[in-house]
Amino acid sequence: MVAAKAPRDLRLDFFRGCAMFIILLAHTPGNTWTLWIPARFGFSDATEIFVFCSGFASALAFGALFVKSGWAMGAARVAFRVWQVYWAHLSVIFATALLMAAIDASGLGPQDKLYKEWWPVSGLFNDAGTALLGFFTLTNVPGLFDILPMYLVILALIPVAMTAHRLGGFPAFLGFVAALWFAAQLAIWHRALGGEETHAVGAALAGVGGLFSFLLLPSNPWGEGVWFFNPFGWQLIFFTGFAFGMGWLPAPPVRRSLVLLAAAYLILSIPIAYFRILDGSYLPYDWPLRIWLADVRDFLAPLIGKSGVGLMRYLHFLALAYLAWAAVGPGGARLLSGWRAPGAARTPILAVCGVVALATLPYAYVEEIKLLFPALDAAMLSYLEPRGLIPPWQRLGLIQFLHFLALLPLVWWAIGAAWRARMTRDWFLAAVPVIRKVGTQSLAVFLMSIVLSRFNGFALDVIGRNVFTTAAVNLWGFGVLIGTAYLVGWFKAEPWRNARKPHVNAPQGTQVANPGPAE
Repeated sequence: MVAAKAPRDLRLDFFRGCAMFIILLAHTPGNTWTLWIPARFGFSDATEIFVFCSGFASALAFGALFVKSGWAMGAARVAFRVWQVYWAHLSVIFATALLMAAIDASGLGPQDKLYKEWWPVSGLFNDAGTALLGFFTLTNVPGLFDILPMYLVILALIPVAMTAHRLGGFPAFLGFVAALWFAAQLAIWHRALGGEETHAVGAALAGVGGLFSFLLLPSNPWGEGVWFFNPFGWQLIFFTGFAFGMGWLPAPPVRRSLVLLAAAYLILSIPIAYFRILDGSYLPYDWPLRIWLADVRDFLAPLIGKSGVGLMRYLHFLALAYLAWAAVGPGGARLLSGWRAPGAARTPILAVCGVVALATLPYAYVEEIKLLFPALDAAMLSYLEPRGLIPPWQRLGLIQFLHFLALLPLVWWAIGAAWRARMTRDWFLAAVPVIRKVGTQSLAVFLMSIVLSRFNGFALDVIGRNVFTTAAVNLWGFGVLIGTAYLVGWFKAEPWRNARKPHVNAPQGTQVANPGPAE
């Protein structure tokens, strides 16, 4: 008797699906929606979600095979997956390059722009031999095409990690993961400093890092570049998820003190992470506070770096993951029951929000007013300019952000209790299975998102960028990802195997030959 297959974890697919949507937004050129993704407000981003969930899923898919069928069969299964990811990586490069060339050939793009000169694929058109050799040997790994190479190297480390666990249990596994991560940090530090470190301890560590320079894989056949996503650093995120999936790490308890600690860490990281604070947009550039925050970020750079997953970046992701774990409830129960809608704010708060929303209204929709109501735009300028009420462009974003914050409680109050309940329960519960479907087909969806992000950038170049066109293009992109997930899921289900055979009325006495298998 064959044992029933364990059901997929609701949380795994849900959060992996959320990461797919965020990654599409982040990769779309000139997309203002990226100003609201988690990466803008903290150290970690959707890449950590994707890699952590992939580690958890790999434990379920491959780790169990190592235990049940032995090391050789587990390693063979991993090797087959590496082979699939390798060809998927090459396919998405050529598909994207083909799209760029097709846009240029069509003449539909802006007259002053050649899409095939976009640097990740330009080598295929300018120096095809070198570019092809680099792509196939993974020594040409430009931005946007650098996540899957990182992923396949980490996959190849699974048999090594399983060997460490087999020889020395979880301590040996942890030691392998930690030592490899630390070696990668030293190598990255050595390269970043370039011999300029003057502090004795820093110089010593940087010198040791030179011994691990082989962990910096070459990414550019024309220069000195290395892989931005260092797999020997990122394996820390992957194997954290893997350890949870294997049951080597226990599920964290949900405690008020831990929730507050995680939330405090995320909030305190915002001033150091948010670029509009550091670049002088929200705080005057010469303010001592802004200068101090910028200095703190520079000091912490090795600890929050993305290339090798700095320690503070890793802790930021763990804090975010813990809050998400606590928010969805035991076993992801709230993904099945929805949320209880919070009530409307009290009247005094609504009054203050109303005043702020009205006062910031002329600055919140500058481009939209200019596009749709040019006469109104001219009248507003003629009134505001003589009175010195036009803020510097650096402050405009802050005013728009305040408008948005003031608008949220007003809209929440205006829609009423019934609509609030409908949004937090009915709409949410309707969205969960769709998001989960995207998460179950994450590789296919990710491949589509790479090509789609470039197409969406082209679409915005043609139709222009404003609040309406950006929303339309992003929602169209979400729809394509959802359609891709359902289509791939349909093919994987192999519905033709269960399809009913058509009834054929053969003439009496005629023997119908067996057509044999179709595959």
